[in-house]
Amino acid sequence: MLVVSGALLYGCGSEVMEAPDPVPRDIQGRAGVAPAAGGTARRDPLAGSASRRPKLTITVDDTGPGKFRYRAPRVVRGGLVEISLRNIGEVPHKAQLWRIDGGHTLAEALRVGYPQPDWLRTAGGVSLTAPKSTSRTLQSLPAGSYYVAGTLDQPGAVAAFSVTAANGAARVPRAPARIEAIDFSFKVSGLKAGRNSVDFDNTGQEPHHAFLAPMTAGAELADVKRFFNRPTSTGPPPVDGEGTRETVVLEGGARQVTELDLEAGRYALVCFVRGRHGGPNHIELGMINEVSVR
Repeated sequence: MLVVSGALLYGCGSEVMEAPDPVPRDIQGRAGVAPAAGGTARRDPLAGSASRRPKLTITVDDTGPGKFRYRAPRVVRGGLVEISLRNIGEVPHKAQLWRIDGGHTLAEALRVGYPQPDWLRTAGGVSLTAPKSTSRTLQSLPAGSYYVAGTLDQPGAVAAFSVTAANGAARVPRAPARIEAIDFSFKVSGLKAGRNSVDFDNTGQEPHHAFLAPMTAGAELADVKRFFNRPTSTGPPPVDGEGTRETVVLEGGARQVTELDLEAGRYALVCFVRGRHGGPNHIELGMINEVSVR
């Protein structure tokens, strides 16, 4: 299973499932079935690989229990970049990118916690990827200094790289499915069983991610909210920790096309991310919806 914690939020696997901080009672009734998002496209922008498109291939491997290592090229051309994550390890991983601005160093970035300074920005990356598998993302990468890691507070063996200036403006295409994150809810359309190319669009001002947990038979969204509302769980959980999926964190106003493998069923769609300067997890602000995948 995966841990609903800081480690899970940025894509590190584990064997326990815990609940985050309680959801305040005054907002528990706001969440429900996610409304439909618009703006999807018929053509899958990840179906083929454009030969002239800059590519960034990241590899992650396990180096021991709870330890992992990322590898990436030192330099990549900026613009609209196709990012691949090759997970050659034994547990799920994702590639969370951070951009380091203002002349700050990697050593400084790795000491950051909360509040998160304005010179360190979450910069997309590749969604949670199963062991021995590869997933891809298509997104804009402006010029600058970056690193890829597992979590903000558990970076593992990071890989640093530089992005050079692009030849022209980068426009992220639309995809057949869409998850729109807003402050503080989701809109969803086009998700289907199998591998999805998803337009993950953060139209809010806060950083957000999309965490999808399969709901067990007979479970209701209220059961999931109660489960996450408890510091410890008792009895069978209303979600299947083995089937969870998760995108990376995007800053407000950012978007990407990313791949998600989904089975048919009902999912709780949640954001556990906190604001850049701390504060409650976004589930505490009502950011949980139910989504059906067929």
